[in-house]
Amino acid sequence: MPNKREEFELLKKFADFHFTSELNETASLDDLSYEYMKEYLIRTNAAQDVRSLSKLDIARAMNLISETEYGGLRAKNFAVLMFADRPADFIPYAYVQVIREAVGTDKMVGKIFDGPIWIQAQQVIRYFEENIHASYNIRDPRTNATHIVDNWPPIMFAELATNCILHKEYAKHNCVEISVYKDHISFINHNRPLPPVTIENLNTQMEFKDRNYLNDEIKEMFFKLELIQSYGSGIRRAKSALQHIGSPNLVFEPDNNIDDYTAVTAYINEEFAEVLAEETTERQRSTQENHQENHQENHQENRQENHQETASIEESIVDLLIREPETTRKDIAIHFGISEASARYRLDKLKEMGMIEHQGSTKAGRWVVYKKPGD
Repeated sequence: MPNKREEFELLKKFADFHFTSELNETASLDDLSYEYMKEYLIRTNAAQDVRSLSKLDIARAMNLISETEYGGLRAKNFAVLMFADRPADFIPYAYVQVIREAVGTDKMVGKIFDGPIWIQAQQVIRYFEENIHASYNIRDPRTNATHIVDNWPPIMFAELATNCILHKEYAKHNCVEISVYKDHISFINHNRPLPPVTIENLNTQMEFKDRNYLNDEIKEMFFKLELIQSYGSGIRRAKSALQHIGSPNLVFEPDNNIDDYTAVTAYINEEFAEVLAEETTERQRSTQENHQENHQENHQENRQENHQETASIEESIVDLLIREPETTRKDIAIHFGISEASARYRLDKLKEMGMIEHQGSTKAGRWVVYKKPGD
């Protein structure tokens, strides 16, 4: 039997209801930007005679408006999302919020992108490239060859951010949330993927050629704008970009069939993180040497102890599994004060190294430890 969320999705499916295809409650043709409409036609290589039409004729040709049962014209929701200056004025929470750690502080800073959703996608990607993305050119001392490693590959970020905007259920009063931390980026949409795609599929498969879309008109427009390359291939490109530089796999959540959201976590590239840590340590050391040598030495000792404590978390997890083999991922997250996604990543890392194995079912199984880190 379906749960309440699944039942609601089934009702919408069989009623063939698509929020973005419906007329907006208040928006009219006047609320759509003629300039954005013409810009869209230019970018999609529309014929010149179409570009020179009046605003009303363009709106009719693109099926952006329709008459109400009482007469008069109103804009459709997808038209508002694509061509209104501020879609959130008519469709609440139709924007993207990016939250990131402020460099050198323990505070978070936020930025909202609230123009037409195709402009939102472009601006969020540009924000990542200008404020978040970083890379190192690393030289191998043995071969003298060099390679570039990113904290997060731009292709990965662009695909996941665009997917969030494209697959958002705009009838819900939640925005797209992207949170950037020192070691991971989290993308959150407050709706599940449409069947037959599941969270498990997103974790295990590379491509989804037959996936269904909540927002068909937006999908077609994003394709014409080349914001998506082909249907159902964005996850493949994101995963491939991470694999290419040896980054950890994406982690999709939740791992149950009840919670009504989709979250994906992208962890920082480990090689990049190591170089960044070394660079940060060296920069701090040089600064402190200019002021007080003794203070610098004490500070460096503390940093080394903290680094050792962080580096030994996998060993501590193994110790816990030896003592309590029936421990769950949630138990580990609570015990060490980390997220469940981080706990899953560290367990997967230990499994790949052949140190541990989970035997039995997810709920009733137990962990078997073969060896400890450093053995």
